[in-house]
Amino acid sequence: MNSTDVLLLAFDNALTHPWESFTGATEDLSAAETAWQPPAYAQEPHDPGVGKPGTVLWFLNHLELCHRHYTTMLQQRRQRPREQATGAAPETQPAGELPLPEILAALKAANAALRDEIALLKADDLDTPFTPNKTTAEFVLGTIRHISWHSGQIATIRRLYRQ
Repeated sequence: MNSTDVLLLAFDNALTHPWESFTGATEDLSAAETAWQPPAYAQEPHDPGVGKPGTVLWFLNHLELCHRHYTTMLQQRRQRPREQATGAAPETQPAGELPLPEILAALKAANAALRDEIALLKADDLDTPFTPNKTTAEFVLGTIRHISWHSGQIATIRRLYRQ
């Protein structure tokens, strides 16, 4: 197994491992669960195009937006000289506060596109600068942590909702 395969395995596990994954945290979601906003988020301003902060629906829309953004960043990395790490991020627009069935489909597509971009990385790409402060490997690892971080938040919010 090469280094890219390890990153793909970690990405896949963050999304679909039978335990402690995005899939586990979002299994059998109801519309009511996804719309509930925990009191701790009540004073947060509405996030245009993404939704009501702290709701499961916000986390799903946020992940979809970020995964499209990360995909574009990886695509742009392939189009510049290997030594150049600009740190410039593309403008990625939110899909628009998608409801549960639509966001699940959009997120699945965004996850697949991001995975495809990660799969294109070669071992020697991973230690090249991605931004002025991180390598391509560090960037990909950050996307994986991001999935895990928000999956844990979703699981916690669902538990709070049930209480």
